[in-house]
Amino acid sequence: MSTKNLFNPIQVGSLSLQNRIGMSALTRNRADGTYPTELMKEYYVQRAVGGAGLIISEGILICRQGSAWPNAPGLWDEKHVSGWKIITDAVHSAGGKIYAQLWHNGRLSHPDAPEQKLAGEPVYAPSAIAARGGKFRQLPGEPGFVTPTAIDDPRVLIGKYVHAAINAKKAGFDGVELMSSSGALPHQFLDYNSNQRTDEW
Repeated sequence: MSTKNLFNPIQVGSLSLQNRIGMSALTRNRADGTYPTELMKEYYVQRAVGGAGLIISEGILICRQGSAWPNAPGLWDEKHVSGWKIITDAVHSAGGKIYAQLWHNGRLSHPDAPEQKLAGEPVYAPSAIAARGGKFRQLPGEPGFVTPTAIDDPRVLIGKYVHAAINAKKAGFDGVELMSSSGALPHQFLDYNSNQRTDEW
């Protein structure tokens, strides 16, 4: 197998990459609550120096509501923006590019998850259908999934994605990716097992 092009630069739209190596998202849970840390910066810089031409960040929560993991980073306020800007600047200085992976857990959230509790809102999903299996091992008693509240107007959640994408641009990210696999919120809207709405959604 030839690797001659693997290490060659490539132009992808308006983005110039130093090579064709991409690093997929890996959730590390190293935030301080939901705020970026020095350890997170070190992690991403190591990957850029190590040769990843394009890094996809770990899942970044678009809002408190819809969270499930402790110490997962967010991107809904100015403190998040300034924390991520330190990281994106460092990645760029190391020759890399970085996309923000925007994340909302939908029905895979739990009302007792720390940020979900602070949100003071229910666990939203397309329909009131609980996910099967799984346990929240980081919560006391390791509870299972709850029956979510079917959101009346999904445009509210779209607005949160838009807000996070705007913040990602302000924070210096080179682009965004929506976490749409593994049962995340966009996946829930596309799957009949989690979306049995009869409206346009």
